[in-house]
Amino acid sequence: MPSSWVKYHFQHPRKWREYAQSAARAALEVVPGVEVYVVGGVAEEKTTVYSDIDILIVVPEGVDRKNLYVKTITKAMDKHGLPLDAPVELHIATREEARHYMKSKVVEAKP
Repeated sequence: MPSSWVKYHFQHPRKWREYAQSAARAALEVVPGVEVYVVGGVAEEKTTVYSDIDILIVVPEGVDRKNLYVKTITKAMDKHGLPLDAPVELHIATREEARHYMKSKVVEAKP
């Protein structure tokens, strides 16, 4: 049982590019002109079975971010094939706020 659990859950970090593309497409539909990056352990090639896929969405100043997370993740799942159990974590920030994410390796997520 444990090996099948590990095998099942390790498939997600391996599909990070696919998941990032789904999130990028959704984010661009919700707020045109955003920039989308993969950050954290996946971008640094340090994944484990417990890794999540951290996706940074850089929005222009003044964009209302109140419901942006829910709208983006829902659209990614409903329209762009992001699995419901994909361990994706969205981080929504302005260019200034995103600077601390950019200190480590980042990978641009292109739709």
